Amino acid sequence: MGADTNVNTDMEARVLVAKLFLSKARSVAVLLIASAIPLVLRAQTPAARPATPSVTTPSVTMSGGAPTDPLGLGRETPRGTVIGFVRAAQNEDDDSAIQYFDPRRRSAPAQERELASQLLSILNTRFAGSLDSISDVPQLPHDQLLVGGTRGISESFPLQLTRLDVDARGTKLWFISRQTLEQVPEVYDSLRFPQLEKQLPRFLVKSRPMGVPLWQWLAIFFFVPIAMALGWLAAILARALRQIFRRARGLAELPTQPRRRFGPGALLAATLIHYYFVLLIGTSLLYRQYYRRVLLILLGLAAYWALTRITYWISLRIWNSLTDKNLLAERSLISLIRRVLDVGIFLAIGLFVLTELDANVPAALAGLGIGGLAIGLGAQKTFENLLGGISILTDKAIVVGDSCRIGDQRGVVEDIGLRSTKLRTEERTLVSIPNGTVATSTLENFRLRDKILCRQVLRLRYELSPDHVRHVMDELRDLLSLHPKVETASARVRALRFTENAIEIELYAYILTREYSEYLAVQENLILQVMEVLERTGAAVALPSQTTLVTQDNWVDPEKAAAAQKAIEKRRDPGVPGVQHPELAPDVVPPER
Repeated sequence: MGADTNVNTDMEARVLVAKLFLSKARSVAVLLIASAIPLVLRAQTPAARPATPSVTTPSVTMSGGAPTDPLGLGRETPRGTVIGFVRAAQNEDDDSAIQYFDPRRRSAPAQERELASQLLSILNTRFAGSLDSISDVPQLPHDQLLVGGTRGISESFPLQLTRLDVDARGTKLWFISRQTLEQVPEVYDSLRFPQLEKQLPRFLVKSRPMGVPLWQWLAIFFFVPIAMALGWLAAILARALRQIFRRARGLAELPTQPRRRFGPGALLAATLIHYYFVLLIGTSLLYRQYYRRVLLILLGLAAYWALTRITYWISLRIWNSLTDKNLLAERSLISLIRRVLDVGIFLAIGLFVLTELDANVPAALAGLGIGGLAIGLGAQKTFENLLGGISILTDKAIVVGDSCRIGDQRGVVEDIGLRSTKLRTEERTLVSIPNGTVATSTLENFRLRDKILCRQVLRLRYELSPDHVRHVMDELRDLLSLHPKVETASARVRALRFTENAIEIELYAYILTREYSEYLAVQENLILQVMEVLERTGAAVALPSQTTLVTQDNWVDPEKAAAAQKAIEKRRDPGVPGVQHPELAPDVVPPER
């Protein structure tokens, strides 16, 4: 019994393939699928059952239990039915295209083929929505599905699909309903571009590169500069309206920008205008899906560009407000927050675009997690610099505009980024120091000082008498105590040491100012007053020089020298009472080798 069943099944499949081949040659893929049907049926068909009048071939069931289209046309799901019909009609395979129609109440073959051609034109022009949004699930709660628009919208064309039994086994496939097909002639007559095609040269209509008429390709490419010009004009108009609105409310006008500038608003408007034009001329719905993906990428770039410009403007206003309030640390935090926000915007837009492109976002995120671990191990220094930058800004150790010393580098902080801190040195060079190094180095911030030390050393000559030196020091102390910019409590004038050529006097005082430029002015004034004191008191400043004296005077007093000689002799005489000093230990001479 099983052998007879397989023979009958093979005969039915071969008869179907012969009919399809004699009617019109099909594509190579369909022929291969039809030729493989007998081999599949031998392994999977348990018994032969009478076929239904609508379809003359038996159904095939996949290993998972879901039905498979016996003709290999992909009618198992609503999306497969719509895409399969568009692909077949676009390739002018009308015999395959009408297989997607509801098999009930079929018209003459010529009328069905005409319906297929008209329905393709309608879908290309009026179909609202995306093919990717159509359900790809074989079994739905209802056997009726409306895709591509909603009823009551004249410019859209609702496409109704119905799920029907194709054999006695209960196999169900999706078809384009007769209710939709009955509306095709009336809607087709209202289209404009099919009428335009009748007036164009035949080669522009018949030549179909990649299944799209040549005139549509030319229109798409030639409209690109027109869309860019219209987007640029729309951006200029929007800016002019914004200026009028700000004037009406008494706000400050926006800074003028070059009119030839093509910004994110112009790019966004140009992209939308071009997409509407492509939709208007009835470009192939199938290839419009690929164009839609390119459009999503362009819209994502335009949105990221526009949002980052907005965050820049907002951060700039906050930056200026904090600068007026002298909140420099908070200003640096605003800069870091803006950059982190820009990264977050990029990730959010990227994930949204990937989701719309039907990418497997959870798998991509899982892969990014594993890859991020590997990257993190290999980019430890990068993350160290990132965390160092955050710690610098949160601790407020330095902020933009501070004069500081980091390690052996000294300068003014120009920027604290996510990776490095930039210093403008006194030589006007820009030094970039990794934030990890900044966080672990000795950091000296000159902005946080409340006063600046002024320390000077005066070198007086040995010819001055002690009283003369005391007089000079008293005059210097009076000078410091009376100066308005000198902290009196910590100021001092002291004799430090005897050096080779001079007596050193230290002048130590704190100047009550934070600004280094003001400190230099006060220090200059103080030094000039010290010079006046030295001149007034007759103090002579020692110079690093050598003096040769030729004299007959004895530098050593003879009486004092004789007294010193007697004292030494008394210490050496053991019979003389007094303190006995032990002899020094003899030098130890190392033995000869």
